[in-house]
Amino acid sequence: MRKLFGTVALLCVAAAVIMATPAAAAWPEKGIRVIVPFAPGGSTDNTMRSIIPALEKVLGVSVTIENVAGGAGLIGVARAMQAKPDGYTFSLNPTSTLANLYTRDMPYDYEKDVQPVANLTSSWVAVVVRPDMPVNNLKEFVAYAKANPLTYASTGVGGITHIYAEAFAAAVGIEMTHVPYRGSSAALNAIMAGHVDVDVDSNVLPQLPTGAVKGIGYINDKPWPGYTQLRPLSEQGIQVPQMSWFGLSTQKAAPKEAVEGMAAALEKAMKDEEVVKRLLNLGLYPNYQGTEEFTRQIAESQKAFYTVLDRLGMIQKKK
Repeated sequence: MRKLFGTVALLCVAAAVIMATPAAAAWPEKGIRVIVPFAPGGSTDNTMRSIIPALEKVLGVSVTIENVAGGAGLIGVARAMQAKPDGYTFSLNPTSTLANLYTRDMPYDYEKDVQPVANLTSSWVAVVVRPDMPVNNLKEFVAYAKANPLTYASTGVGGITHIYAEAFAAAVGIEMTHVPYRGSSAALNAIMAGHVDVDVDSNVLPQLPTGAVKGIGYINDKPWPGYTQLRPLSEQGIQVPQMSWFGLSTQKAAPKEAVEGMAAALEKAMKDEEVVKRLLNLGLYPNYQGTEEFTRQIAESQKAFYTVLDRLGMIQKKK
């Protein structure tokens, strides 16, 4: 009988402890911040804004964008990585941010500080020229470029558009002068106004049908559905590596439930018909990859970036 009473007492104490212990908080409990490391209106910013309405429906909380431009994405990503690792700050990183690993002194350690969450989209990329340039295809462009000094716009030194333009120039055997801008939107405005001669970006795609820019070719092997009249560069005799994706990351120390929860929410959001429509209009296509697959993609992209940057002599020797 004493054993029975003792057992009952222990069970009561255990039950009381369990009831007194608060249940693990469900993620998310509050609004989420996504840092976009480029200016408003650019490819990265437009990508996140296209997904947010569907993502908010899935998560049931608000998702706010904070634009932190500068340093080819380095400043914004650094701010995200240095934020409190509570699962409520993320950053949307285009492939270009990987170049910073090799071209700049880093304020964070990529391997130790960055936790990939999910890849969202990949993009069509086009080589375009100012609308009044007297060329209509790659052959005519190369001849013109060899006879005239040209400038090209980018989103910043070491950014994806810088690397793409240099890789393109190397592939066709020309040299161009680099003119960096603070984001894709500013670069696009510059080429439409004729302030620069060339731009290599996805942000230019919606302007192709309007004639505001003149297309030379797509980096991708297939034409963008919004303007199939333009031929891929591969069909015109040259190859330029395809390196464009947009993926969400957070801090390595962020809670597991936040990483898994955001990845699952994004997978659902990326299937939304309106999201797909918006992305296609931007020259992007849904290319969701979960955390493990995205991590492998990053490793492959790092190798590709290093190869291109090394060939261009842009690798910075670390102190």
